[in-house]
Amino acid sequence: MPWPPAVTGLIICYAAGGETKMRAAEIINLVFFLFLTGLACVRPLPLYRRAKAVAIGGLGLSLLWAARLLARFLPPLAVSVIRDWLPSPLLLMIYWQAGQFFVQPVERLQSRLMRLDRKLVDPALRWLGREPARAWLATYLEIAYLLCYPLVPFGLGALYLLHMGRFADRFWTVVLPPTCLCYVMVPFAQTLPPRMLETRQGGGIRRGKVRVLNLGILQRASIRANTFPSAHVAASVATALALFDSAPWIAAFFLWIAVSIAFGAVLGRYHYAADAILGAVLAGAAFVVERLLPWM
Repeated sequence: MPWPPAVTGLIICYAAGGETKMRAAEIINLVFFLFLTGLACVRPLPLYRRAKAVAIGGLGLSLLWAARLLARFLPPLAVSVIRDWLPSPLLLMIYWQAGQFFVQPVERLQSRLMRLDRKLVDPALRWLGREPARAWLATYLEIAYLLCYPLVPFGLGALYLLHMGRFADRFWTVVLPPTCLCYVMVPFAQTLPPRMLETRQGGGIRRGKVRVLNLGILQRASIRANTFPSAHVAASVATALALFDSAPWIAAFFLWIAVSIAFGAVLGRYHYAADAILGAVLAGAAFVVERLLPWM
């Protein structure tokens, strides 16, 4: 399938249009949207999936372009705020775009991830399931996992509350690369979440109200495939690390939540242990690279 003319037009308009300099976050989003859109044009996919992937990519590029053009119509402060927050919904769009590539799991990879979990995770699941008194820990882990959705915008909100909104682009430079890399792995490392492969209901995690809520969100809003590495862990850890220079005490609190999210993701069987470990490694690598590169 040739590159869609509409997408080509958007690329030209985005490169030529706009009243202000491209931000690092916008360049990162642009690269990932273009990569997944181009991949959809050459990868064997059902027609409706290819069409959705291209449409999502086109919409993402359109929003990036429109955000730059807003300087013609809105005050600079309003434009800056919009551009600060735009990467948050665009992250979801990249996730849904990547989800269109999921066709069937790679059994060999999936089996290896499960075997590793039997060694690392099963003992902890058995420990959690022994005593009813440990139900509080199971509930805590489910609540922690639920926080993976608002944690990234909460991190940007923390910068705003501290009157440090000028660091928003630097924040996204740490958060976006590891999270989006997890998403773009979906076409190449396709696996199902462990909760879909196990007969027991979440192992040692009891099916309380918070778990029902988590499962409901995943049923309605997820791509129903696993991200390897875990984008939830990568985004959560990266959010905490991105705050360390600006607000170290808040960053430490966010890091505690991020670690809890990682444990909740694995013990709730939303992700494999390897997903969480590699997601955290990617976030750490992005943080190090951002500090080594000259800031634009």
